[in-house]
Amino acid sequence: MLLENLSNYQYLANPITLTVIGWLLLYLFFVFFVFLYRYFNLSSWIKKENNSLNALLMGGMLSSSSSLNSCKERSENVDIHVLNACIEASKKEAKKGLTFLSIVSSTSPFIGLFGTVVSILVAFSHMGNNTSLALVAPAISEALIATAIGILVAIPAYSFHQILANKFEDLISILKMQRDFIIND
Repeated sequence: MLLENLSNYQYLANPITLTVIGWLLLYLFFVFFVFLYRYFNLSSWIKKENNSLNALLMGGMLSSSSSLNSCKERSENVDIHVLNACIEASKKEAKKGLTFLSIVSSTSPFIGLFGTVVSILVAFSHMGNNTSLALVAPAISEALIATAIGILVAIPAYSFHQILANKFEDLISILKMQRDFIIND
């Protein structure tokens, strides 16, 4: 129904507005792709690190699947500096995708607003001297579609950024607990 209504709008024929809407829809696709990929990736990683931490706490060895295990095996002298370097490398890997979601959540409303401004300018340029509320209101409501789509893209991008940032913090916390346990052991 929404697509049927969108196809009836004569002001959506503006190439800039169509480009803005296309750009935002592309953003939306990548927001969901990045979120789903990183969410399941981080969840799996956290599960492995949590299992490794539990093994350490029960008096066992560091799991071979732990990110810190590779650092421990490569270095003859395992100290806090080596383990911190491994944690920093893990941070870099775990943060992938967060910057993209942050950029999308902050820029998509502005991109939508740009499309709205252009659409309003085009709508006003097509009106003659006989302007009335009956002529202006539909043009402005049609122009606001780009802003609505921009906000629609920003909301999940921001929400997904927050969810992944929380997962990132959980992972780093578990790695630091493993580090502390290894150093004190």
